Amino acid sequence: MGSNILEQRMLEDTLELFREEDNASITTAQGVMLIDGWLQALENDPNVESIQAALNRLREELNSAHPDRDGVKTLLNTLADQVQNVAQGPSAEGQWTGGLQSMGVILREFSAQL
Repeated sequence: MGSNILEQRMLEDTLELFREEDNASITTAQGVMLIDGWLQALENDPNVESIQAALNRLREELNSAHPDRDGVKTLLNTLADQVQNVAQGPSAEGQWTGGLQSMGVILREFSAQL
């Protein structure tokens, strides 16, 4: 992870969004758009298949007619686990480790606020 400019930009934009926004003001539509951006950024990165799978499951849940709050919380925590695993793995690069660790913490905090 962190091997292309799109991944780098998505990480920066995502961290900025969650740090600047009141988490309650992030809409489901914004979440889906963010997930779509991540899926595009990670499309050709073989090191993050687990993250892609978690993102796809979260996207499906958010797009359902009645998203299950507990299901979304579980998926966010699973995604946080996956992100932190990648941050600690052999493919993590330099500043990516800290950014990904921050992303894991932010996802857990967001989940706890739902």
